[in-house]
Amino acid sequence: MRRLSIFVLAAALTATSGGTASAVTASPPVDLTPYAKGRSQPVEDPVYPAYGNPSIDVLHYDLKLGWKPSAHTLTGTATLTLRAVEPISEIRLDFGHALKIDKVTVDGRAVKPQRRKDDLTIPLPAQLAADQGARVVVRYHGVPEPHTSGQRRYDLRYLGAQPQFDGSIWALQEPYGAFTWFPVNDHPSDEALYDVAITVPKGWAGVAHGTYRGRSEKGGKATYLWRSTDPVASYLTLFTADRYRLHRDKGPRGLPITYWIRPGDARTALPVARRTPELIRWMEKRVGPYPFPSAGLVSTSETGMETQQMITLGGEYLKPSVVLHELAHQWFGDSVGPRTWKDVWLNEGFAMYFELQWHADHEPGTMDELMADVRVHERDLRKRQGPPGDYRRDWFAGSNIYYGPALMLHEIRERIGDERFFAMTRAWAQEHRNTGQDRASFTAWVNHHTGEDFTALIDDWLDSKTSPKD
Repeated sequence: MRRLSIFVLAAALTATSGGTASAVTASPPVDLTPYAKGRSQPVEDPVYPAYGNPSIDVLHYDLKLGWKPSAHTLTGTATLTLRAVEPISEIRLDFGHALKIDKVTVDGRAVKPQRRKDDLTIPLPAQLAADQGARVVVRYHGVPEPHTSGQRRYDLRYLGAQPQFDGSIWALQEPYGAFTWFPVNDHPSDEALYDVAITVPKGWAGVAHGTYRGRSEKGGKATYLWRSTDPVASYLTLFTADRYRLHRDKGPRGLPITYWIRPGDARTALPVARRTPELIRWMEKRVGPYPFPSAGLVSTSETGMETQQMITLGGEYLKPSVVLHELAHQWFGDSVGPRTWKDVWLNEGFAMYFELQWHADHEPGTMDELMADVRVHERDLRKRQGPPGDYRRDWFAGSNIYYGPALMLHEIRERIGDERFFAMTRAWAQEHRNTGQDRASFTAWVNHHTGEDFTALIDDWLDSKTSPKD
């Protein structure tokens, strides 16, 4: 769905300093062609506009990370290959103030960045024209600190990197927070390709999003390699280091699957993780082939997250229905994601609906009975947290954005029947792979696919202050 524009190559430009113009030799143009699949059309977020920068499009992140458990210290070298969306003279990134910068270069030239709280502004040696590329390298170190979000949902009050007392670390971030461990354009509309290398002491493992590419050892340390060949939104990235042990598995058509589990958790966690192939097959029967070249699960935190190709689950959340929910996100949210946080319901409505369908298929009770129970609770959620399409800013990922859209999908299903409904959801996931979508595109697509006008129904479920049909 992303088209590769003709890149505008830079000629020699001039820079002005102290009122005197001086010639600047242009750097060789950065070839963006190898990273064309990471091309996006970034936009400003209507809910959290402080994060992300729509004037740049990062196509590829190369992250070389080192974690020292005894000191809780992170070292990093982040290489960003990006293009200018419009003419720019500086690059603004999100980057946590707790981490110290050692050096920044742009196309090989050292520059002096400016910092203000969690903003990093990098001056350019010469202005970039629209569609022109640049390569930025940031070397840094420090003790990461999570971001205090002000969210009401308890497991989202602290976002990003969270060092633990035992020396381990995990970083999850939705709607933002990747900036606590690497410099990033922290917005879902700017997806990118990734290469991640995590170096840890022997006996430890570093786990990231993407496909596991193996490890190497040298001088008492081990380096774990990860690659994402499909674009990833920053909130779907993962960084964790612990005394994980690797377990391998295979899914449909030989899909490689890895599980990363601490020895003390293996007795309870591994049997649940081993259900992943079965759950992927269940999803594939309804929405088509799994969208990525690998899958996995890491058992780390007391929450659940659909981190791309490597879901993250822990504690009370590590159960088959939640594994199914996070796997459903690989189709709905990861492969087909929201352009802005206004439409997070696109993620959670679908994932919640398939989780409920899984319950109906495997436990007592019908889907209609489950949805009737959900409807009772949805009324109160909508009043307290706002309608799903216009939720309260401090209630990100509240239950209202799960259950209201799931009820909306069920009403569409009741109107068009099971066969047409599942054909529609399958086509939505398969025809829009690796794209960002919003309400307008979803509504237009549903209307076109069904030949009926569902605009009023969709708007009512997303915008009404009271539950529709009450």
